Amino acid sequence: MMNNDENNNIPEDLPPPPEGATPGNIPPPDVPPPPAPPTASEAGEASFSPEEIEAGKTFAILTYALSFVGLPFFLVPLIMRDNDFSLYHAKQFLMLVILGITGGIIGSLTSVICIGFIILPVVSIFCLVCVVIGLIDTINGRAKPLPLVGKYGVDWFKGLTKK
Repeated sequence: MMNNDENNNIPEDLPPPPEGATPGNIPPPDVPPPPAPPTASEAGEASFSPEEIEAGKTFAILTYALSFVGLPFFLVPLIMRDNDFSLYHAKQFLMLVILGITGGIIGSLTSVICIGFIILPVVSIFCLVCVVIGLIDTINGRAKPLPLVGKYGVDWFKGLTKK
């Protein structure tokens, strides 16, 4: 039998322990299992076969890598449309081009009121970071949308598919 001090330590809202249970063998309360990690499709990641990834990896890497020297290589997968993986990354990069042009126009127009001098570097740095993220993803064979703008690349250019 419990004394009065031990009863004071038991919260009021807990159910009584099962019959015959001692403090050392009370089973844990029913706790739901932790949620499963999101799958690739739930995380926004596109899925391609390993053969498709290997076949398109070179063009996908060149899409991002040649942008550092100013070559618009992303046009090649967009025109050829023979591999879904390289086409996916070309569409992601096309969104960065659109963002860069739009940011440049808005930054130039708003430089009159001194906001453009803030907008231009922010957009440029963001585009550079996204290019590096896209390059790393292609090297690793992943097809994840780029931060903030990638989902629009998937939605806006869904009509551009493999021939």
